[in-house]
Amino acid sequence: MTVICIGYYDKFSRFFLDIKKQLKASHVSSLNFKIHSIHLSGFIYTLCRLQFSSWIPMRAWLLVQYKKQFYKDIIQNTESFKGIPYWEYIKFHTALSTEIPKDSLQLQALAYIDIFDKIFKKEQPNYLLTLGDSRLCVEIAVAIAAKYEVTTYYIEQGPFNTTFFDQEGVNANLSIRRNYSTKLIDKSQPNYEPLLNPNSTKYNRSPIYRGLDFLTAALLENSPLYPPDLKYTDVIHNPINKTEKLKNNPAGNHYSHILLALQVPRDVNMIYHSPNFKTHTEIVSNIYSNLPEGKQLVVREHPLYINKYDESLYKYIIENNILIDNFTPLDQALDSAEVIVVNNSTVGIEAILKYKTVVVLGNAFYDNERVCLKLHDKDQLKSLLQGAIHYKTKKAEIDTFKSILFNEVLLEGSISDKELRASKKIANHLITHQ
Repeated sequence: MTVICIGYYDKFSRFFLDIKKQLKASHVSSLNFKIHSIHLSGFIYTLCRLQFSSWIPMRAWLLVQYKKQFYKDIIQNTESFKGIPYWEYIKFHTALSTEIPKDSLQLQALAYIDIFDKIFKKEQPNYLLTLGDSRLCVEIAVAIAAKYEVTTYYIEQGPFNTTFFDQEGVNANLSIRRNYSTKLIDKSQPNYEPLLNPNSTKYNRSPIYRGLDFLTAALLENSPLYPPDLKYTDVIHNPINKTEKLKNNPAGNHYSHILLALQVPRDVNMIYHSPNFKTHTEIVSNIYSNLPEGKQLVVREHPLYINKYDESLYKYIIENNILIDNFTPLDQALDSAEVIVVNNSTVGIEAILKYKTVVVLGNAFYDNERVCLKLHDKDQLKSLLQGAIHYKTKKAEIDTFKSILFNEVLLEGSISDKELRASKKIANHLITHQ
């Protein structure tokens, strides 16, 4: 069995290595298991354990230096290379920042096509395992896998200490979103009752690995020596905003309020899966200006981005005396809200499974109108919020959705658990479907 893996950080390399361990324990013959990491921490983690390791963006960057003129000629003369439309796969990174030159990303894309085409020809893998379904490197690897008819599985950290495992994608690309009605009819799969928020001990992750990521970015990011598809992709690029400090108000003290949960501002969910809004300032201003009469808006920032959103957001919040609550425990904040509004963050599914009224502004795997209120057009926002006040959640529908979700695309156990469980299930799946 040959497996090609693409991950990001050290914790993902650890997870992949455990899949390899489980495959070996099952006596898989002639196992060829290789991990390619997007960030330095993942590369170093695997390398330190004397396993095959590749820092794939740097490998592509070095290839660009060697074949730059050849690649430039391709860019000038054609929009595809080896059957792959390379220009389609730079969209995520151009949306991250206008400071990343498009030509640099196109050159990097061509190098990835060269590298993965060679890998898939030589290795003839049975599977491609990727963390997520976006980023230049991942999208091109998936395209090459499709070219050679290699089965791809997508992995992502899930809610409630779970792991997403799906053959179509993650986030809004999960298979459950497209074929929920089919799953609803299919009763052949055995069901189990998932345990939400189970207690699990996390492994003792060394800060050195991620420290290397931050240090490398700080030293090299503004230089031409840093791969273009690594630029502006980490939380380090959102420094503390210097706008006047906002007052935090415990949500439990508010009467009849609508809770708006913000999310990571520059990630795949905002770039690929947010057709109605492109910034959090736009989201907050539209929700506030369309609030039902007598209702109060409470904003909750993503824990990694407290005071790190655009200055325009905080200016709007201050000018309109909007309450912000970051420190009430999330469970309590959800319980105390009359309505929860999300763009497409995982807070949405957590609220839905609490039988709360949830308004979904963007595209998400849980935006099924059996279990939430979905915004299809910005012009509908006022009426949708008004309807949310009187909306009665359908508990039976939510229970069915929950059962299908946990039986079809979620595995018990988190990627960062001390004792990994999801990796064993993935290994078993690879063996039984070979």
